[in-house]
Amino acid sequence: MGYGRKIILVICLIVFVGSAGVLLDYFISGMREQSALEDLDKLKVEQADLETDKGTVIGKYVNLYKANDDIIGWITVDDTRINYPVMQTKNSPEYYLDRNFNEEYAASGTPFMDADSDIFIPTSNFMIYGHHMKNGTMFHDLLKYEDKEFYEEHKTFRFDTIYKGGQGTYEVIAACYSQIYPKDSKKFKYYQYAAMTSESDFNEYVKNVKALSEYDTDTTAEYGDQLVTLSTCAYHVEDGRFFVVGKRIDAKQVKPQ
Repeated sequence: MGYGRKIILVICLIVFVGSAGVLLDYFISGMREQSALEDLDKLKVEQADLETDKGTVIGKYVNLYKANDDIIGWITVDDTRINYPVMQTKNSPEYYLDRNFNEEYAASGTPFMDADSDIFIPTSNFMIYGHHMKNGTMFHDLLKYEDKEFYEEHKTFRFDTIYKGGQGTYEVIAACYSQIYPKDSKKFKYYQYAAMTSESDFNEYVKNVKALSEYDTDTTAEYGDQLVTLSTCAYHVEDGRFFVVGKRIDAKQVKPQ
């Protein structure tokens, strides 16, 4: 082997080892962040409710609220890793895009609600974002809903606000692929419907997500139903997105107390 080829081989090995190290660090960091979030679940213990200036915090969420009052809810999808707190910071909408529950840097971030969604009005749609992490954490498992068989076995998910009156089960009405479109595009932009309160916007949203859905769920929503939209990145196109829409089935809109 010539000297030049040896140099190239050494460089390739260095690049390979460096890339493997970066990849390993990515997965280790991701699992560490996942473990920390799973530990938060242990803070949910039954105790007395807590009166705050925002409303009455349900007892089992009191410890979490005291640890970080940016928390506004908890999202759970059975048979997935989706079992996380949901944060919201209206003055800095993407604050938790790359921060953990303790407000430290974390590549996986923490699921958060769109600043335009409001659990206290409430708006008709609670838009919640989470990263699609390649290590299988955050909203990675949301894409299981592209498979109708998974949907058939998991027709509902759980989203609780931490405030009294906001706990609910949601039935999936649509599971859709989309993308972030240019501002001048006339394509349906689901991500622009986080603040909707009018009947016309609600009906337009439901009509379009039903049309986009990967399969027919045989259920829809009507104005007065509370919706939750779970959104994450997808890689079928540039700036791709995948989202799941559910309607609350145990009650109509309930203003948290």
